[in-house]
Amino acid sequence: MPKGRLEYLKRLLPFLQNQSEDCLYLNVFSPVYAATAEKKLPVIMFIHGESFEWNSGNPYDGSVLASYGEVVVVTLNYRLGILGFLNANPSPQIRARVANYGLMDQMAALHWVQQNIAQFGGDPTSVTLAGHGSGAACINFLMTSPTMVPGLFHRAILLSGSAYASWAVVDDPVVYALKLAKELNCTIPSDLIKNHEQIVDCLREVPLEDLLSVNIQTPSYLSAFGPSIDGVVIRTGLSNQDPDELLSAGPSKRSHDSYRRYDLLFGVVTAEALWRFSNVDILNGFEGERRDKLIRTYVRNAYTFHLSEIFYTVVNEYTDWERTSQHPINTRDAAVSALSDAQFVAPLVHTGDTLAPPPALPGQEKSGPKCFFYVFDYQTKDGDYPQRMGTVHGEDLPYVFGAPLVDGFSHFPHNYTKAEISLSESIILYWSNFARTGNPNEHQRPDSVLAATKERNRFKSIVWDEYDPVHQKYLEIGMKPRMKNHFRAHQLSIWLRLIPELHRAGMEDVIGRHNLFKNHDNMDLYEGLVKPDSLSRLSLFEESYKRRNTNDSLPLGGITTMEPLSLTTCMPVANYSALSPTSAINATTDTLNSLEAAGYAAYSTALSVTIAIGCSLLILNVLIFAGVYYQRDKTRLEVKSLQKQYQQRGMSHQQPPFDPIKHAHYHLGHSQPSNVIVDVENHDSGTILLSNDIKSPHICSNSMQINTTGGCLQTKIPLSDSTPFKSTRNEHVPMKNTINRTTNTGYTGSGMMTLPKPVSGVVQQTSQMSAYRGDTCLTLPRKTNTASLSLSNAGNNGKCFTY
Repeated sequence: MPKGRLEYLKRLLPFLQNQSEDCLYLNVFSPVYAATAEKKLPVIMFIHGESFEWNSGNPYDGSVLASYGEVVVVTLNYRLGILGFLNANPSPQIRARVANYGLMDQMAALHWVQQNIAQFGGDPTSVTLAGHGSGAACINFLMTSPTMVPGLFHRAILLSGSAYASWAVVDDPVVYALKLAKELNCTIPSDLIKNHEQIVDCLREVPLEDLLSVNIQTPSYLSAFGPSIDGVVIRTGLSNQDPDELLSAGPSKRSHDSYRRYDLLFGVVTAEALWRFSNVDILNGFEGERRDKLIRTYVRNAYTFHLSEIFYTVVNEYTDWERTSQHPINTRDAAVSALSDAQFVAPLVHTGDTLAPPPALPGQEKSGPKCFFYVFDYQTKDGDYPQRMGTVHGEDLPYVFGAPLVDGFSHFPHNYTKAEISLSESIILYWSNFARTGNPNEHQRPDSVLAATKERNRFKSIVWDEYDPVHQKYLEIGMKPRMKNHFRAHQLSIWLRLIPELHRAGMEDVIGRHNLFKNHDNMDLYEGLVKPDSLSRLSLFEESYKRRNTNDSLPLGGITTMEPLSLTTCMPVANYSALSPTSAINATTDTLNSLEAAGYAAYSTALSVTIAIGCSLLILNVLIFAGVYYQRDKTRLEVKSLQKQYQQRGMSHQQPPFDPIKHAHYHLGHSQPSNVIVDVENHDSGTILLSNDIKSPHICSNSMQINTTGGCLQTKIPLSDSTPFKSTRNEHVPMKNTINRTTNTGYTGSGMMTLPKPVSGVVQQTSQMSAYRGDTCLTLPRKTNTASLSLSNAGNNGKCFTY
């Protein structure tokens, strides 16, 4: 335990010396003028926390809160532990019996307040229940209990506690009752469902010292003797099981509005679970292995199904993946945040979401009860814990009861600063205003302990907005108070949204061991005591029920089921059905064997189907690949066949092989009309054959066909380096349909194409033409007023030939 926790308990211990079962007493703190004043003051009844098994209301002195806040403060004691919460009833749904005597004591105190508080100046029509920790969980139970008489209290203040926490309700109370009875030599009846009261009667005869001397070990993060389902004060679906389910139920249940008739103020501190760690952990931190042990222990004790999935989800969420190496201090802080959110913050936020009214629609005024949320984020300078550790569970109580205003009292710390005095003064005003009107912002006290300072002015300028499940606004209380929204939104969504979805039983034919950890029974994986797994819980009853007749009949309500209730919270499902073990014990082995066999069969079927689908997809892929490959070969063969045909035709016409790339049309020059084209094609008609070495951006091909408007000029001109062009005369090549042949003059038709010479003059023909150079290219412009076709060699300016 931390050093600060130890110092706190040392100061608290002197107030817990005198213990007795006759403990239902109240302490009333009232201003001196309240009894004679005409206007009655609001009443705040405080229910202490710390544990369901120990503590008292006596250490909490309400005199400062009563005098400064102008309210009447009541603290009370109620039965705790075995005396207050012993429950030996395995089937409360069938035979309801009162077992939550501690909650009944609190109801009795509320009845007393209604009858007598006016004598102390209190207003019985304005009673506010305030509780811390386990006391807040008790108030949460009373707010949703069908036994609670309407009008006994009107508002509630919940400090760091909720009925939805894992420690707030006992999952298997009969288990601990049987352990206690066995230790005290009480006879266990053969029919526990009908005769369970015999155990209670036997324990009533045992002296109190003997009862308290029995060492009942409780799993970590759980309670052995605390509130449980008894069918009277707490019913199935009326506590942590699922209030939402009740709110949407039929007319046999209470209406939706009846559960939202209380004004609510609730809040948490920033490091609720820090007191659960050792002093070495707080000072030095720890590595990830110890963090995993702590979280694994909590998951095993708080949940039943899919433990590995829940565990890895929590570890993943509270790991800083941006850091290459995790420092022990950072690992410790992450573990503190995880356990704080799981045990305190998320359950209390869910309580607020359940009991707070929804936001008003546009154009409508908000009506109904009011709800406010706060986060206390301040560490006392001269407190019990080192600075920068976060605010520890219970560190806000001195400021609520006004300890800084009188320099400390009772078990609270002493030596407060002026800023801390102002902080306490502001909190008292918030609490007393809420108890008076349901709104902490109203009623400002004209005088104060300190003169007007900047610390007090900080709170005067703050308007505390209401909380609703959508906007989730809250007041951050500290030296710099401010309004914020969605406290730890992402982390709380894990506990309130994702984990409840993971925590489901799954399919019925899945074996139960699927829900357990790997190496589930290896105690080296845990830190602290753990409860038995869900498959072996019934073993606790086997020894007690060896004598029971296996043919006894049981009502259906006592049969164990593995199907959990539908939850939307972080609260684990309580396996209350395991409390009726009569028929389940006799069939435990057969049931497990049948479940295991069914699980193997299910896995075998699923595996067969998976293999069949995989083989089908593989065959389909092979067929598709074969088809594509065959089509590619077929296309390749067709191309080769076409090439062979063109080669054969080329052999007969002395044409070069067919080149599919050159099988295209080209325009002759950028400046020519669009009707002058070159058709690069092996055609039976005349073509112009150029040398293979000719390369040009205009025409670089082995053959051309030239078409012109008004006729067609078809000519075949061989140009090669080895075969010079020889001619002794000028020849004119006529065009189809409209051509005439002359001898010494150019053709005068309008459809001629001319290859002009760069220098104007007489067009001559040589008897020998030099080879056409491979680095030149042919450009064929069209002219309508020229009747000659000239081909000029760029390398021989003085030579040309005309047709």
